Amino acid sequence: MGRLGTRVESAVSPRQRAFFAENGYLVLPGFFAADRVAAFKAHIDALWRDRQTGNPDFVIDAFLGRPGGARTRFCKVSASARDFPYKLSDLHLDDPLVAGVSADPRLIDVLRGLLNAQPIVCNSLLLERGSEQEAHFDTYYMPSRTPNMMIASWIAFDQVTEANGPLFYYPGSHLMPPYHFSHGGLHAVEAEMDAARAHAAHHLAARGLQKQLFLPSPGDVLIWHAHLLHGGAPISDLGATRTSLVTHYWTTLDYPDASQWHDIGTSQLILKRPHQRVIDEDVHAAIDALLNAPRPNLAARAAVPPGFDARAYLLRNPDVLAAGMDPYVHYMTYGRAEGRGW
Repeated sequence: MGRLGTRVESAVSPRQRAFFAENGYLVLPGFFAADRVAAFKAHIDALWRDRQTGNPDFVIDAFLGRPGGARTRFCKVSASARDFPYKLSDLHLDDPLVAGVSADPRLIDVLRGLLNAQPIVCNSLLLERGSEQEAHFDTYYMPSRTPNMMIASWIAFDQVTEANGPLFYYPGSHLMPPYHFSHGGLHAVEAEMDAARAHAAHHLAARGLQKQLFLPSPGDVLIWHAHLLHGGAPISDLGATRTSLVTHYWTTLDYPDASQWHDIGTSQLILKRPHQRVIDEDVHAAIDALLNAPRPNLAARAAVPPGFDARAYLLRNPDVLAAGMDPYVHYMTYGRAEGRGW
């Protein structure tokens, strides 16, 4: 089979395919061996020990869902941040060990079998505690260009219990009709999230779908569909880690040009993209200057959807800020058609 081919042979059984199609997830027990789990855990210790001399582009989101949280550079984080919920973003871009796990050849074979297309790693998140994130669809944040051609893996490196903030999901929720935001797409608009939550709650109740906790052992893997509703349960025992690596994948259907990705092995592809940005004071000052510029385009401001957040739009679309364009004019001229969020 060629790299971009769509015929899939064998890594997924017909029964697994049918289960995934019906439920929107698949569990692979004991997929990673104990020695590989131990090596990964030791690598995390080394990353924290060497963070001040490591890659300055790594970004950490600390204290998810808790007061005092802020996105910052990993090299500037206090060691005490490790005692609380955090996520370390996109290690796979520069860390060969993490990249090798996210794009593990056996795992890629399974994902290819479920997608019937070649996966490309598009982002990764390392967590040592639960995210406590509310129920959400990944399509809110990273919808694929080809509908539903995004997939995610969640690899356990600790024993997960109900006390240490397990992931939860709603089997079958991937079959619910998606909520379309005012721009016509699936990318979340913060001002419209209450309506999106109500839409999801209505369809969960109508279909009688129930929350399920994922309580894996080290080495287990959970795979989920782009439109599976999931989140992070509350943590009652903050002292117990539940280390995991979450990876999201798009496919070569959306990125067919080999110049758009790195090939690190046999069909192990990683999307070329920059690290996430840390928003510093200079960025906010530039936004203030743009938003307070004289002669605003009143027609464009009147035409945007209710609740349009110009500051959030500029933060999420740094190319607009770099160009010095009025965010209202840009959204009405280009952003709405492109499905850009705010």
